[in-house]
Amino acid sequence: MSDNKEAVEIECPECATRFRLWIPARLIPEWEDGSQLGCIKCRASLKVAKESGVFVVSTPEEADTAENGKDNILFIDDDKLIRQMAEEALQESGMVPVMAQNSTEALDILKNDSINLIVIDLHLKNPNDPHATMDGEEFLWKIKDMNFSVPSIITTGKDLIDDIILDPKWLDLNVKGFVQKGNPFWTDELKAKIHELLFKD
Repeated sequence: MSDNKEAVEIECPECATRFRLWIPARLIPEWEDGSQLGCIKCRASLKVAKESGVFVVSTPEEADTAENGKDNILFIDDDKLIRQMAEEALQESGMVPVMAQNSTEALDILKNDSINLIVIDLHLKNPNDPHATMDGEEFLWKIKDMNFSVPSIITTGKDLIDDIILDPKWLDLNVKGFVQKGNPFWTDELKAKIHELLFKD
């Protein structure tokens, strides 16, 4: 029994060779999500995926660069409303917020994802959450011991005083700034500090 097929035009980014593949209709959904193949001439590894209704060809390296080109911000806070506010604000700025509500979730994310910056609340311990075993400072010491070198911004709902901000331990923990939550413009201040850190060059 014959199978309907769809023609996919391929141009290799490495050697510019053009060729055509006829893909069985039943396999098209898989190809739309992304499929790997080799160039018929130079044998370069290629990735084919459908974007805006058109098949686009790239090398795996290009695909990884495009996927990781945005800034992944790990945001850690046990307050659901605070997480929602931060997520919306960061997305509006073209960043990729990765949300965690406790230290256990945050460690799993840090081990498995590429993170450019951590934003963490100082007060994360919660007796009602068995996974909330560390507060913000303890988490930063933990990842330092694990040799993660990711800059961070600390958030807190309490007043920021010089005795907190000027403590030299924050330099050891790669803390680059502080944001006090609670005022109507705290997310704007957070975005400004993140841009200052990530785009200072």
